[in-house]
Amino acid sequence: MAGPWVKLICVDLEAAVPDVAPCTEGEQWVLVRLHGEPLGIVYPPREGCRAADLARTIRTRLEWPIARHLVADSVGGPPPALDDLAEIPSRCPRRTIDPCTSVTVAVCTRNRAAKLPACLDALAALDYPRALLDIVIVDNAPLDDSTRAVVSGYPGMRYVCEPSQGLDRARNRAALAARGDIVAYTDDDVSVDRGWLRAIVRAFEEEPHAACVTGLVVPDALDTPAQILFEKYGGFGRGFHRWVYRAEQTASAVPQYGGAGRFGTGANMAFRRTFLLSEGLFDPALDVGTAANGGGDLDMFFRALKRGEALVYEPSAIVRHRHRRTYAELRTQIANNGVGFYAYLARTARAYPEERGAVWRFGAWWLWWWSVRRLARGLLPGAAVPLDLVVAELKGSLVGPFRYRPQEAR
Repeated sequence: MAGPWVKLICVDLEAAVPDVAPCTEGEQWVLVRLHGEPLGIVYPPREGCRAADLARTIRTRLEWPIARHLVADSVGGPPPALDDLAEIPSRCPRRTIDPCTSVTVAVCTRNRAAKLPACLDALAALDYPRALLDIVIVDNAPLDDSTRAVVSGYPGMRYVCEPSQGLDRARNRAALAARGDIVAYTDDDVSVDRGWLRAIVRAFEEEPHAACVTGLVVPDALDTPAQILFEKYGGFGRGFHRWVYRAEQTASAVPQYGGAGRFGTGANMAFRRTFLLSEGLFDPALDVGTAANGGGDLDMFFRALKRGEALVYEPSAIVRHRHRRTYAELRTQIANNGVGFYAYLARTARAYPEERGAVWRFGAWWLWWWSVRRLARGLLPGAAVPLDLVVAELKGSLVGPFRYRPQEAR
């Protein structure tokens, strides 16, 4: 554990299960993995627990995911018994081939040099062949040279400046500067897992028709009420099962895939570079640094599916996100989620005239299903999330369609 607070604990079952120290503030979760595959999260008591008690909890709560993984590993032979985690093999027989795909990792940042080292330290520790790895840090409309100075301390990482403000402009700059066949994006408030890139590349190799791969985003720490609330509100996590999505050849893709947030988030997404260049790159009128405040990642997910490409959600591609620590920051983030989502819908209606009716029907349904129902539940005693968070997102949703301003991004 590092830093002044308790971080998410990762337990790899092929290694020794550790003791869990007492938790003095917030919450601590244990992410359980087997050969790099996340199986689920268990919640130790605040007073901590011994390794034997944690192992017993893991066996009880995650028996089926463990068994499923071991049966797949056994390749016809008998899997190890679940009553002794020490019998689990140290290596996964299904994941022994070294990758041969070149990858550019892109981190887009703006005036956050003090927080950047945690992100870059994790990238420097990636388990991926260096000859195939290209890391680009895109400095978006910087006010000074502090980010350049930080990047200069990391050999092998390239510094690129994008002078025009906007996260999607920075993402586009990364795609144009990329040297790899795959462009993997993450954020400056994220620490990637050592096996992150291998999991992404494996998903692309196993699904050759995929244009996009997203992955699991877990909290780096849960030591403030705002961080815990974000997870209760929905968080970034999209589960522990791999999914492959492809739009059916129907008149409209919106009813099936308009809710693009369920596919992942921009903090953990990768695209084939050929797809990005042929699709026209990210829309610079969306996401942070514009009136829309978000939606650029959702738009690209939908565009991939609309075009008939596949999108893979691969939970083994894990990153740890540093959630907002204060309630004011959380409330702003939730409001921007509403703005960005409906700005993305407005962009979709503009870009695909045949989808316009479906977009507005979907937008009305989503407003009721996601926000109005939550608003009604928030009026009841014991609501899971504060009412003002729901109201903030609802207000953002109502103004979102008017925040998509493509003429301002030219």
